[in-house]
This record gives sequence, C-alpha cells and structure tokens, in this order.
Amino acid sequence: MINAVASEGLLMRKRSAPLIVGITWILMVVGFAFVVPYIIYSVLDPSDASRGELLDILLPNAVAATSLSSYPLFGGAIMLILGVLVTGSEYRWGTWTARLSQGPGRVQVLLAKLVVGAIATTVIAFAAAVAAVAASAVIGALEGRSADWPSIGALAGSLGAAALISAAWMSVGAALGVIFRGTTVALAVGLLWTLGLENALSGLAGILPGIEPVRTVLLGSASGSLVAGMGAPTQSDGGTPGVVDYLSTPAACFVLVAYIVVSTTAAAVLIRRRDIT
Repeated sequence: MINAVASEGLLMRKRSAPLIVGITWILMVVGFAFVVPYIIYSVLDPSDASRGELLDILLPNAVAATSLSSYPLFGGAIMLILGVLVTGSEYRWGTWTARLSQGPGRVQVLLAKLVVGAIATTVIAFAAAVAAVAASAVIGALEGRSADWPSIGALAGSLGAAALISAAWMSVGAALGVIFRGTTVALAVGLLWTLGLENALSGLAGILPGIEPVRTVLLGSASGSLVAGMGAPTQSDGGTPGVVDYLSTPAACFVLVAYIVVSTTAAAVLIRRRDIT
C-alpha cells in the first residue's frame, strides 16, 4: 500500500490538473471572497450601514470564516472536478490495464488514488487559506486597521473543515469517474447534480415539508452547515450562497464522512468487479 501511495503521489505531481485546479481555487477564494467584496465596499456610499458590515468580514479577525464560506458551493464543485480527473483520466488515456497489471491489486490502487487525492485537496485548502490571510492583511492595511487575527485554534478548525469538505467532494468525483468510466459524463452528471438538482431539492424542501429529510443528507447541505457551524454567516443572513444551518456541526461532519465512505466503497466494488478497458 505504501508503494502504491508513493506511485500515485508521483503521478499526481507529474500531472498538470492538480496545479491548475489549485491555482483556480486560490484565485477564486481571493477574488470572490475578498477582492470583489472590497471593490463593492469601496464604491458604496459611506452613509450606507451595510458598508461597515461588509468590511468587517474582510478584516483579519474574520478571515477563518470568510475564507471557508466559499467551499459549500464553489469549492465543492472544484474539488469534484479534481476527483473525476483522478480516476476518470485513467479510462480516457487507457492506462488502467497497465497500471493494474504491474503492481498492487485494484482496490489498493484505487485507495492509493483517493489517499493522494485527499492529500492534494488538503494542500490546496492550505494554500487557499494562506492566500486568504494575505488578502485580508492587505485589506486591513489599506483601511488602517490593526491586525486582530483569529486564534490558532480557529484557523486550524477552518482548515480542518475545508479539508473535510474538499475530501468529501473529491471522493464523490472519483466515484463518478469510475461509475461512468471517463471524465466527460462524470463531470456533467456531477456538476448537474451539485449545482442544479441539490439546490432545487433544497429549495423545494423549504416549501414541501415532506422532503425536508432529503435536504439533511445532501452533500451541499452538510458542507454549508459545517461552514455555518464554524462561524460564517448563513445565506439567509446575507452570507455566501450555500452556507446554511440545516444540520449541527457533528451531524454535518458525520454526513461528509459518510459520503467519503460510501463513495470509496462504491468505486472499490465497481473497479474490482468490472473489466478494465
């Protein structure tokens, strides 16, 4: 297993996809969580009461929650794409046969891919957190505010939540890559479900109480609830879209871990039983 992880780690480092996904996500966090809101703050009328509230979430003392608030909707989709590329690319390139005939068994190779994928998403989340801290520090300096940083525990908790959310979405993407034996259909289904159907079901649950239980087990709902539990304002309170409070923090963590376990199990069963072509 150690050799399989080392092999997949080398493969991950040689691919351009993780680097592209990582840079894209860092730019999105800095741009949409800090730069765009700061531009809006700059053009608002100084007498507007919301202007001060907007600045408060951009300053260093709120960076842990602000950087995390982008993950439920936008970050999840980015990490799902990475997961699809981790497994689906092997079908597109026709490299599964060579990969599985020269080393560990199928399940070991798949688990190694998921472990390396989780490490990659954690590294990306850490880099995005560092970029968010830098952006917040620049805004604080531009506004002449003292650097009142969150505690180390708050920053570590924010990073841990980001890593868990990222791993859950990545594992779902990896399972879709195996289910559909490629990247194109897996990406289409994954993005359609996460960006379209989940939002539709969540909205309907607010109107039809009968489907309320469905909302509590959605991947987006669990991600948004975890972010809200870490202190980010919910969408209903004017926060980032996707941040909700449908679940408690422990329940949200349980749902996310369940997605990792179910996705890994489904992918392992399929890759073990089906022919690789």
